[in-house]
Formats: sequence, structure tokens, C-alpha cells
Amino acid sequence: MLKLNKTHIFNIFFVLAFIIILYHFIKIISPFFTAIFLALTFSILYYPLNIYLRKYFSNNISSAVSTISIFLTLILPLVLFGWLLFKETRNIYPKTISYLNENSNINLTIKFPDFLPINELDLKDIALKNISEIQDKILKSGSKILKNIFFIIVDIFVMLITLFFIFRDGDKFLKWLIEILPMNNEHIYKILNQFYLTIMAIVKGMVLTAIIQGITAGLGYYIAGCPSPVLFGMLTTISAAIPFLGTSTIWIPLGIFMFIFNNHFSGIFIILWGALVVGLIDNILRPILIGRHAKLPIFALFIGIFGGLRVYGPIGLFIGPILVSMAITFIEIYKENIKTKSNS
Repeated sequence: MLKLNKTHIFNIFFVLAFIIILYHFIKIISPFFTAIFLALTFSILYYPLNIYLRKYFSNNISSAVSTISIFLTLILPLVLFGWLLFKETRNIYPKTISYLNENSNINLTIKFPDFLPINELDLKDIALKNISEIQDKILKSGSKILKNIFFIIVDIFVMLITLFFIFRDGDKFLKWLIEILPMNNEHIYKILNQFYLTIMAIVKGMVLTAIIQGITAGLGYYIAGCPSPVLFGMLTTISAAIPFLGTSTIWIPLGIFMFIFNNHFSGIFIILWGALVVGLIDNILRPILIGRHAKLPIFALFIGIFGGLRVYGPIGLFIGPILVSMAITFIEIYKENIKTKSNS
């Protein structure tokens, strides 16, 4: 029969109590997980700025300036751009649907040769379906934002507070984390380094992909005779940061505008160029760029990116690749330990 002394009883009690406390702690912070995760990501990007400011200012001032810099250069522009985009697009799509329904005599059917499995393609029908879906997504997301405006403000506040304390006390927390983790320091540094590389690779991949999409879109706008192709190319670059909808928030309304007020060919060309060229660049190029910078298999990143988006939503664009990266790193550490034991 198993005999329990005071030490065993204490250990069991301590582990059970710790698990219960940890469970409720995670439950408490879970509503702010996205805000905290984004704060961690932004702090990694802006940490060099914080290190530079520390040379001239106190820790509190440099942390505050770094946090304000993120708010002014990242958070505020994205919020304003999203709001303006919502205001503009919610009026464009109903007018477009009304125009296409009223002008039912417009023939947008493309006929293909008989040897192809598809005989014809009705662009008008495709446009109506896609416009309706996009309109629903925009209205739902807009109404959801308006209903949860208080919680969005709270999330932004939590993000800013978290950013400040990461900048101020991040070094101390990292040292504390290294001390308590039951792993070799070499393995801990390897995991942290891979985490850093993956975050930087995701951001670089997103930025480079957005720039290439903007340039490609601008070229298409120029070919179609669109006014101010450079301006719309820049807007396309910015819109690439919007999850799910992305660049389509620019080239679909622009294509519709050109179709109605310029000529049909220009509008159709912009929509096809956006869907077949600009849109595919995001799906193909981003995993390649992230994989190259993070030194990870491209196939695993394809699964990580699209699986992350499907499971976690927009934040999954970061979480998916990071989880894939961490899984591969842990497998490598396990392999190293197995080899070490077999050789000893």
C-alpha cells in the first residue's frame, strides 16, 4: 500500500492548486488574448526603437514613447482606414447591384470553344453573387464592430498597457522565464530565437507581399486606363493587411466603377486582373517569403497560414505559422536529445 508523507501530500496539493489557479488565470485573460498577442508582436517589431530611446531617456519615458509610436503608426491608421473603407464600400455595393439589375440587357457572357468542358461564363451572374457576398460580409463586420465598440476600445487599451509593460519590464520577465522553465538554456534560447525569427518573417512576408500586390495591381490599373493608378496601387498595398477581404476591397469597387462610368472592358479587366493575378500573389508568395525568412518548410507554412486563419480567424495569420514553427523546433530538440542519449 502506498504511503504518503507530508512532502508527497504537499506536492499533490501544490500541483492541483496551481493547475486550478492557472486554469482560471487563463480563463480571465482569454478575452484579451488577441490584444496581448498583438502587443507582443508589435513590441518585437519596435523593440530596436525602444533600445535606442533608452540611451537618452529613462526606462519609463522610452517605453511610453515606443508605445505611443506604435499607436500613431500602426493601430490608429489601421482603425481609421478600416472605418473609412467600411463607410465607402457599404454605399458602393447596393448601388452596383441596383445598376446591374436595372440594366438587365447588358450581356456579359463569354463563350468558350466546344472542346472545353465549360461552354460559357456569365460574368454578370458571377459579379452579382460576389458583390452580394462581399456586401453581406462588410455589413456584418461593420454591425459587429458597432455593437462591440466598447470592447474594441477596451482591447486597444489593454494592448497599449501591455505594450508599455513589455517595453519596460520585458527583459526582467524574459530572464525570469528562462530561470523557471525546466529546460536547458540552449534549448530555451533556440525556441525564443525561432519565435523571434517567425514573427519577423511573418511581418516581412506580409509587407513584401503587400508591396508586390500593390505594384502588380497598379500595373493592371494603368493598363485598364484607370485614373490615378499609382494612388489606387498604394491603397491596394494598404488594404492587403485586411484579413479575408484584403486587396479585393479596392479592385472590386474600382472595377465596378470603371465598368459603370468608363467602359465595360476596363471594369471586367480590373476584376479579372485582381482575382487571377493580384489575389493569387497573396496565396502563393506570402508562404514562400515567410518560409524563407523563418527557415521553415513551405508546405508546412501553407497549412499553418490557411489552417490558422480557418481555426483562429484573422489572428490565425500569426498564430498558425508560429505554432508550426514551435512544433518543428520542439521536434528538433527532441531529436537532439534522442541522439545525445544514444551516443552516451
